[in-house]
Amino acid sequence: MLSPLSRLNQSIQSPTRNMDSIKKIGKPTETKEKSADDGNNVSTLAPSLFGIPSKSNCHPTGFVHCRVTRCGKNNYTLSFQAEDAEIVSIIANKVKTSRTSNYHLYDALRGGANAKLSKKAGHYIGKLRRDKDQPIGCYTLYNSSREKEQLAAYVYDIPALMSQVTEGQPPRKMQAVVPKSEGSNHEAASRDTVKSSKENNRLIEHLHNGTWKHHKLVAVQTKAPRYHEGQYRLNFSGRVLHPRQVASYLVFAIVKNMQLENENGDCLLQFGKVDEDCFHLDYKAPFTAFSAFGAALCQFDL
Repeated sequence: MLSPLSRLNQSIQSPTRNMDSIKKIGKPTETKEKSADDGNNVSTLAPSLFGIPSKSNCHPTGFVHCRVTRCGKNNYTLSFQAEDAEIVSIIANKVKTSRTSNYHLYDALRGGANAKLSKKAGHYIGKLRRDKDQPIGCYTLYNSSREKEQLAAYVYDIPALMSQVTEGQPPRKMQAVVPKSEGSNHEAASRDTVKSSKENNRLIEHLHNGTWKHHKLVAVQTKAPRYHEGQYRLNFSGRVLHPRQVASYLVFAIVKNMQLENENGDCLLQFGKVDEDCFHLDYKAPFTAFSAFGAALCQFDL
């Protein structure tokens, strides 16, 4: 009988549905996406899952390029679009028996194709959990340490039903907070991993109270889309396309598409749909692959 990870590996397809079933973790098959810029024309290296990206990991746009694939109803994978990337780097599995939304995340490169998706398998790296005590959508990302350190928090403001009726269905509004990258400059910071602390185990509280600046944290929020001719639109510079695309760079902002920017207006993360079950996820420091994937999983949960 196949293990859960083996079954998942065999079910993962490319965004264009022409990749052979994956039988083991290995080098990616050469494939090109026709619907959006897959970034394969630029040579980059895959970063570590918890590491701050360096210049060698980023495309000329400054982003690390990733692909998120929805594999059925409760499973998701993240892959780096990089020269040395494996086919799958992170697997997220939604726990069906949990009272609140709870995603367990696994390092796909640790256990191999026959590893089981469980906390005791040796490749469990953390979880994304929705706070059931909060009236709005609040999610916290934890690592797998005994202390359960918080590495990111995400808060959603869901538009009222009447607003959706009168203005259409706008992209969801998210706020997020992540630890700052350490180091005196960007070069030094890019070589460090994000380290959590006891103060950072109250990330949602710091975000709500506006005290994140005093605790070496970075807050971001969704960039407001343009509202034109009855549609919300965002500019993804060719990374996200849609059948109703209005220009080579301008896309109708469907509900799951988002861009997160800091207080200076710099876009640090963008996420958008390119196919039925395929999405592009791009991020910059201080986001890591782990915290960026957490933001994407929140979009699937609402």
